[in-house]
Amino acid sequence: MSRYQRLNLQDTETFICLNCGRTVAPADSGSEQRNHCPFCLWSAHVDLRIGDRRSGCRGKMQPVGIWIKENGEWAIIHRCAKCGFLRANRVAADDDEMRLFTLAAKPLTRLPFPFAVIESTEGI
Repeated sequence: MSRYQRLNLQDTETFICLNCGRTVAPADSGSEQRNHCPFCLWSAHVDLRIGDRRSGCRGKMQPVGIWIKENGEWAIIHRCAKCGFLRANRVAADDDEMRLFTLAAKPLTRLPFPFAVIESTEGI
């Protein structure tokens, strides 16, 4: 067994979420690996390259946004709270849907300009 295969075996193991403390079981279907908590959507900074488990940071990865890929698939954008590293992770079938929708709507709650600007430009 190669080193790469050994390291990727960890993707199918149960783990405790660093953020919410819940026990997270391996994904049942739709994914070969579990890379974030389906309850709070947080992840851990464990990879330099996807699946290698070689990052020394080990910081908590906060879900900060949603990326909709060209094929329509959703991915969660995570940012490491310790070092700022960014990574996209595919949405899993059992992820908390309300948290996903809340994350997707987050930019609309933090506009970089006053809402009144939108109202005043409606006639344009």
